[in-house]
Amino acid sequence: MKKLILALTILLFQIACHTKNESPDYTILRAVDLYTGKGKCGEILMPSISREMKSSDREKLLRDILKKEGWVIISAYASMEAFNEKSCATLPMRSKAFKDGYIGKIDENGAFSD
Repeated sequence: MKKLILALTILLFQIACHTKNESPDYTILRAVDLYTGKGKCGEILMPSISREMKSSDREKLLRDILKKEGWVIISAYASMEAFNEKSCATLPMRSKAFKDGYIGKIDENGAFSD
């Protein structure tokens, strides 16, 4: 009976570890100190994420990474093309590569935009 309880405990522990809400892999493309001295701003590449993911799910994912990295601003891209195409132009004026590969941003005020 003790062996059965031990085996069941180990099995439940393994299941709990594998179902933990882990964020997908990402690569830090750039992380810089803000000129205001209020922390860091980071940009990440997440090829496993797309704009087809619900906006609220992308926001939660970015908030988790923001907290993990200790940043105050985060921008995320699904492709290097989107990262390379970023600009100050309004969204309608941006390239298709940017529009397709931009995952979202959380600004210094905590607002999510996509």
